[in-house]
Amino acid sequence: MTVLPDSSVALFVCDTCSAAFKSRNALFRHLKKSKACGGPESLGEAKDACNVGVSGALPTQLTVSETQSSQDTHKKITNRPHKKAKDKSSEHIEHKFSIKTRPNSYAQELQVKVKRLETLFASAVGDPRLPQTEVFMSPSEHFRMRCEFDICQNYAGIDVGYFMWHGKERMVINHFPMGDKLICDKLMPTLLEMLRGEELLRRSLFQVNFHTTLHGDSVVSLLYRSGYQRAVKKQQEQQRQRARQREEELAAGGLDVEDDASALEVEMDEGPLTADWEEAATRLQAALGGANIVGRSRGRKRVVGRDWVQEQLTVAGATEPIRYRQLEGFFSQSNGAVAQHMLSWARAVARADSAEVGEIGPARTDDLLELYCGNANFTVALAPCFRAVLATELVKSLVDAARQNADDNHIVNIEVARVSSEELAQAVDGVRSFQRLAHIDLAKFRLNTLLVDPPRAGLGPDVAAFAARFPRIIYISCNPVTLAADLKMLLTTHEIVRVAAFDQFAYTEHLECGVLLLRRNSSVVQPEVNFNEPKCVEANDVLCHGHAPTTSRAANNVSRIYQPRAILYSIGILLTLVCFRKRLGDFRGYLGGLMRFCS
Repeated sequence: MTVLPDSSVALFVCDTCSAAFKSRNALFRHLKKSKACGGPESLGEAKDACNVGVSGALPTQLTVSETQSSQDTHKKITNRPHKKAKDKSSEHIEHKFSIKTRPNSYAQELQVKVKRLETLFASAVGDPRLPQTEVFMSPSEHFRMRCEFDICQNYAGIDVGYFMWHGKERMVINHFPMGDKLICDKLMPTLLEMLRGEELLRRSLFQVNFHTTLHGDSVVSLLYRSGYQRAVKKQQEQQRQRARQREEELAAGGLDVEDDASALEVEMDEGPLTADWEEAATRLQAALGGANIVGRSRGRKRVVGRDWVQEQLTVAGATEPIRYRQLEGFFSQSNGAVAQHMLSWARAVARADSAEVGEIGPARTDDLLELYCGNANFTVALAPCFRAVLATELVKSLVDAARQNADDNHIVNIEVARVSSEELAQAVDGVRSFQRLAHIDLAKFRLNTLLVDPPRAGLGPDVAAFAARFPRIIYISCNPVTLAADLKMLLTTHEIVRVAAFDQFAYTEHLECGVLLLRRNSSVVQPEVNFNEPKCVEANDVLCHGHAPTTSRAANNVSRIYQPRAILYSIGILLTLVCFRKRLGDFRGYLGGLMRFCS
């Protein structure tokens, strides 16, 4: 094959018949169809000529200008100025991404993070005079109870190993000193050994999660790719079609289909989580010293042992350790030692504004409301400090775990409601009633203290407006930036009296914090409300007594996020479309008839 570069359009010429073509693909089609011009062998030579021997032209470059050579075009395409080479030096990666611990410099690194937090809060408050920050340090090594690793197989000479992503860089993990000693010294190396010898455990595996406790309980989660499931489902459908065709052939031939049923059986592949996988997982459990094993693939889960761990945390001021059931795959505090400090601080400020951590005293005479309670991590620890506690959580599995944790610790003054914070506000304001709150008498609660531990996104304006109704707010945050944004609204009615910093993630920029806010110019316990003057009833009085005077719906400032009727309408439309997608013609005829009837 030759190329004529002198024209404004590159012509690809067949060496056998001298036919000229404007594109390489046209020449390939010619060579493929014409037996006289060589067939497959000439086609291979033509491809090699296009890729290598055409004056440096790129395979995708089909036109060459008279004033610009193909070599210049190649240089222009490959040396784009905005495609700068990335610095892949080990120093750069080590500076930006490091899993090593630095015990000698840990105190200084934490001091820098605390200073940054104080600066952020001073900017949000507009006043540099803030309460002194109470700092709770993390252990310098082996502090993470939860770790997640991707699995690499046959990569860079490694048959199977752990890795993490730093941007687009794949960082192989041979040792993880931040992880709990049980994870670092036993679970990680033993699991790799078993994966090398167990093909059933290794096939399609892409991620491993470790979850341990301070007292040696553990669960290992093995996550498998869903693409394997899709391929299996496609194969199963093909097998079913072949079986149906075979049945029709046998029926047409007068054979008894039932007698030949064994030949028509379609083997149902269970994907990676088969009974053989469970046997291999049982062997893995024995090798890991009794750790619980959970296998997950899309839509499927198989458990060897339990899918939860039992944690025991020592909280200052509590008479005995508090037991928690932590579910696999759900949120729990990843630093057990710092979690104990966090619960101890929250327990102290919940009982009294100026109480020291570990101080013991009588319980309050009012009640606590907790939003986003999860598995009742704070609820169980703070319940003895109040007359009663109302906790809300939207996830059913976490609601069940919260009730179980309350029972395990013999706590009887906790009510857990499966509602969102917006729904609770509507119920308290008398805007709506919820069946999920039918078992709870809101009128019996005197809610003066609010505890929130929201996700990283923070409270948002609507929930922050709801929180501003309470005289006392305990705000635990994993994102100081969103906390500062919420404080701008809360500080219009409240003031900060205590600040704490919890180093959950040592050697990183993340820092958890807690603040105690009190309403300005008001006593901690609100006086009884005189319902003879309904116009003077405030939102806080509504919370204390569980009902409100009659008001219009427009007066309620809580966003209507959950609209059951709209959700049902949407589901009905979706189901209609799904049911009629295979009979589109009939569906169109139905719509046409309906329109004619309406007209």
